[in-house]
Amino acid sequence: MRERLARCEALLKEYAPAGNGVDTATSSPSVDYAASIDDSFQSPSQFGGPLMPGERDVNAIWMPMGKVIVEDGGLKYVDNFPWVTVQKQIQSMRQLLEDEERSVADSEVTPPQEEEVNLSFSADSHSPASFDNVTPAPVQVFKLWQVFIERVNPLTKLIHVPTLQPLVFEASTDHSKIPHNAQALLYAIYFVSTVALTEVEAIQILNLPREDALKRFASGVKIALTRANFLERYDMLTLQALVLYLLAIHSRANRHETWILSGILIRMAQKLGLHRDGETLNFTPFEAEMRRRLWWQILISDTKHAIASGFHAPMLTWTWDTRLPHNVNDADLYPNFMEPIQARDSPTEMAFFLVMCELHRFAIQNRITDLGTLALGTLKESGNRTKEANGATNTPLGCATPKDVVQRLDAKLLEIEEKYVDPSVSPLHMVASKFRNVLTGELLSILTPIHELPEWGTEIFNAEDNVFRICLVHFERHMELYEEIKETNFIWFFKLHFEPDGVLFIASHLQDRSLGSLVDRSWALIDKVYRNHTELWDMTRKRNLTLGSSILRAWRGRERALSQIGLPYDVPSVVSSLQSTVPQSNPSPAPAIEAVAKPDPDWLIDQLSGYSLDPTGLNPASFMQPGGHHHF
Repeated sequence: MRERLARCEALLKEYAPAGNGVDTATSSPSVDYAASIDDSFQSPSQFGGPLMPGERDVNAIWMPMGKVIVEDGGLKYVDNFPWVTVQKQIQSMRQLLEDEERSVADSEVTPPQEEEVNLSFSADSHSPASFDNVTPAPVQVFKLWQVFIERVNPLTKLIHVPTLQPLVFEASTDHSKIPHNAQALLYAIYFVSTVALTEVEAIQILNLPREDALKRFASGVKIALTRANFLERYDMLTLQALVLYLLAIHSRANRHETWILSGILIRMAQKLGLHRDGETLNFTPFEAEMRRRLWWQILISDTKHAIASGFHAPMLTWTWDTRLPHNVNDADLYPNFMEPIQARDSPTEMAFFLVMCELHRFAIQNRITDLGTLALGTLKESGNRTKEANGATNTPLGCATPKDVVQRLDAKLLEIEEKYVDPSVSPLHMVASKFRNVLTGELLSILTPIHELPEWGTEIFNAEDNVFRICLVHFERHMELYEEIKETNFIWFFKLHFEPDGVLFIASHLQDRSLGSLVDRSWALIDKVYRNHTELWDMTRKRNLTLGSSILRAWRGRERALSQIGLPYDVPSVVSSLQSTVPQSNPSPAPAIEAVAKPDPDWLIDQLSGYSLDPTGLNPASFMQPGGHHHF
C-alpha cells in the first residue's frame, strides 16, 4: 500500500504542478447553489490530450474548475461561469416569486404549466393507431416540404433535395409504404417546418393551432424512430432525423436531457465513421460529401447543446479528420457521379452553412468557447490586468489577447464572405453578410476588460455585474438583427434560439437597479423583446408568468426610485400590458405622480394582430428564392 501510494503521489506531482490551485487531497464537488461562484471558478487546471487536426500545438490547455449544482431535483455538473451566474440568479428570483404566485386568490385562474417536450422514446407509450393520427394529408405534405426547402434546408444542408424529393412524393400517396427510418426523417421535416411557420400559417396549412401540430409531428418522429429501433439500426437517415429533431425542440425540452440525446447522436455518428472523411473510407464522392455535411452539422448542434447545458465547450474527441463540405449546389451533386467534386468559386446555396462550419472550426482550434469564461473569470478584479497579460501560459489563448482572437476570426469570416457570399443573390446571402458584423461586434463588446468599461465603478463592480451587461448586449444585438432581417423568411430561426431565461436574469438584476444607463437600456430592451416574442404573453406557462411577475416587481422599484428623486418618466407599454395580464396577489400601489403615462391596453392587441402579418408569411413569391439563416 505504501508503494502504491508513493507511485500515486509521484503521478500527482507530475500532472498537477505546484501553484495550480487544486487541492487533490481535499477537493470535493459542491452542491450548494448559493456558494461563491468566484471560489468555484477561479482555479484553472492543466491537462494533456489529443489535438484536433490543424490545431496549434500548445503545452497546456486552460479549463475552469467546474462544480456540481442542484437543479430539477438532481445533481448537474457545470463548468461555464456565465451559465452558472445566470442560473443562480434565476433560481433566486423564482424562489422569491413562489409565495406571490401561490397567493393568487382567484381560483378561476388556470394554474401555470411548464410545458416541455418529453424526450422518452418508449414504444409502449404509443398505440398502433397513433401513426395514423399524426400523419399529414397529402397536400399538407407538399406544403410542409416546400417550407422546408425554402426556410430550413438552406440553414442545415443536411439533405440532398433531388434525391429525397421522390420519397416525399411516395409518402404523400401512402405513408405506410415508407421504411421507418425514412418516416423518421419525413416527420422530422414536418416538425421543423412547422416550427418555421407562424400561428396563422399553421392554421392555413394544417388546420391546427401551431402548438397542436408541433405535438403531433414530434410524436410522429418518436414513433418512427422507436419502430426503426434507432439505437441499434441507425443509418444516415436516422441521424438526419435526429439532427432536425434536436433543432426543432431547442428551448422546448430540458436542456440537460437534450445534451445527453446529442451525445447519443455523436456516438452514432462515430459508429458510422462520420468522424473520418468519406474519401479516405472509399465512399463515392456524393456519399462522402453528404457525410461531411451531416458531421459538421452534428458538431455545430453539439456545441450549442453543450453550452446550453452549462459546459464552456463540447466534450467531443478531437480525433477526427472530416473535411469541410464543398461550395456546391445540390444540382452539382449526383449520387452515381464518380468524378471528384469541383467546388465553385462563386456564391452558392451553401453560403451560410459554410460560414457556420468555418466559424465552428475556428472556435475549436482557438478554444474560442473559453473566451467568455476567461474574460469573466480573470478580468474581475478592479484595475487588474488579466492573468494572461501578467505572463501566465495556462490560458486558452497562449500569447494572444481575446481581441487578437476575435480579429483573426473576423478576418477568416471576411475571407469566406468575399468568396461565397453575395447579398444581391438571395435573402440567404443577405443574412450571411449580416452575421459576421453581429458576431464579432458582440464578441468584442463581451471581451472588453471590465476595468475599461465606461460603467466600471458606477454600475459594474464585479464579474456578476459584467454578466448582466453581457446579457443586455447580447439581446440588444439580437433585437437589432430581427429588425435587419424582418423582410426575409428566416427570422423564425433566430426566434427559435431566443432564451427567455436570459431576459429573466436581466429582470432579476433590475430588482436592485433602478437608475443608470444600463437600467435605461434594459427597460427599452424588455419592451422590444415582448413586441417580437408574443409567445411570452401566454400566462398559462409558468416560465412566462415568472418573467412577467419579475418585470412588474422590478418596475415598482424603479417607479419608487424615480419618484423619490423627482424625475419624470413614462410607463413602458410592456409594463402597462403586463399589469393587466399577470395575476398579482398584493401589488404595491404605484406612486401618484403626474408624469406617469396612461396605460395602453390596445398595445397588446395591436402586437398580436401584427404577428399574423409577419413578413415570413407564405406566398407564391416566397418560393422563388432560396434562403436561410442561423444563430450562433
